[in-house]
Amino acid sequence: MRIFKIIVILILCAIILTACWDKVEIEDRLFVLGIGIDKAKEEEKSQPTDRYVINFASPIVSALKNGGEETFSTYKTISSIFALGLNQMYERIDKKLSFQHTRVLIFGEDLLKDERLFREVLDAVGRAHDFHRNMYVFAVPGRADEVFKIKPKFTSILAMYVSGIAENNLYQSSIYKMPAYQMYDNLINTEGDTVIPTLRPSKEEAKVSGVGIIKDYKLVGYLDDKDSETLNWLNNSANGGIIAGQHKGVEVPYKYNDFNTKLKLDKVEGDKIYLTYNMEAEGSAEEYIWNQSLLDQKLLDDLEDNLEKIIEERSKSVVDKFQKEFKVDLIGVAEYLRKNHSEIYKAIEKNYESFFESNIVIEIEAKAAIRRVGTIE
Repeated sequence: MRIFKIIVILILCAIILTACWDKVEIEDRLFVLGIGIDKAKEEEKSQPTDRYVINFASPIVSALKNGGEETFSTYKTISSIFALGLNQMYERIDKKLSFQHTRVLIFGEDLLKDERLFREVLDAVGRAHDFHRNMYVFAVPGRADEVFKIKPKFTSILAMYVSGIAENNLYQSSIYKMPAYQMYDNLINTEGDTVIPTLRPSKEEAKVSGVGIIKDYKLVGYLDDKDSETLNWLNNSANGGIIAGQHKGVEVPYKYNDFNTKLKLDKVEGDKIYLTYNMEAEGSAEEYIWNQSLLDQKLLDDLEDNLEKIIEERSKSVVDKFQKEFKVDLIGVAEYLRKNHSEIYKAIEKNYESFFESNIVIEIEAKAAIRRVGTIE
């Protein structure tokens, strides 16, 4: 029995005290928190085959500890292949690149307009084991490398600043948040269509404003921030925001904290499919005029009617843009029909794009409820 106990103890010691033989110390790692990818211009190429300009952002650990002014560094490489560009960094740095904590992946406009380059980058990032699948993706109307010149006012790490803006969609639904895994799911399910949030950089800040429309793996246009909020309504992904209502010439901000959308099939008539988006919002009236009561039921009814009209008009406008201008379904119609009315979807699947444009009739019905009017009354 004693020998058995000794053997067990020795085995446990061997397991517990085993060290990692190939470990890399944390100070020997370069943590890449942000990546920006552009299509290389002719004047940027060092070789005729160069196609990509890749920028990295990494924190300066010593500066973060000691309070230095420059708290992150940017690195730039130009190459013909995305993976080769990553590897080329080892010729210039004395650390091991680490991508497990990468927070943002940013695409430049020229890259997104080049279907082949965009698809190659998607494939490279999608196959890589190192990349974080929850990192946020962005499109820049211009060059992605402009983002890496920003000196943020309120935070010391660029990538954390940009990803933090994306996470503010909990309070402002005009911010469209897109993790990498969701982008890949969209591209797979639609065979090349998705939206990517638009990031607009300036000297000291960046603004997540609107979305880029990707159709057949190419950027075909943009929606502004108001339309991106409406797109969140249509896709039932709105978390919170403010709608500027009107009552007798006075703007009344309506802060919604609950916005639910359901899509339903009304009828199939001839070669037309009729659908309705039912939208329900609940929230509060945030401002009016001092010493004027918001507890009058007629006033509240009129304001709710006004808000419902705004929601319906904005939603119908965005639906028209997808059906007539972009001619791509990114508002969930195909997904709804595929899941809930598979026989109908199978009948139109082969010619769905043209059917979506001409033969699907969409109506919007909104219901807005004002539940609170503040504390002073």
